[in-house]
Amino acid sequence: MKNVQISLDEKLVHAMDKAAKPLRLKRSQIVRLALRDWLRKQALEQFEREWIDALVIRRDEDSRAEDWSEAQA
Repeated sequence: MKNVQISLDEKLVHAMDKAAKPLRLKRSQIVRLALRDWLRKQALEQFEREWIDALVIRRDEDSRAEDWSEAQA
């Protein structure tokens, strides 16, 4: 693993310590978990933006909506 120095305000550190104690997690574990979640969220949001952009460029034909409705049923 690589060490990274970050700065956090005191309230955030206190809240993190309070949440970590009953779970017996270290600060670095919490930061890693939070960063992984944030990165997953960013990847999902990027995928959604790209999907929406693709739909705007190449819209489905209205007649295909019925096909999808039948497939869902």
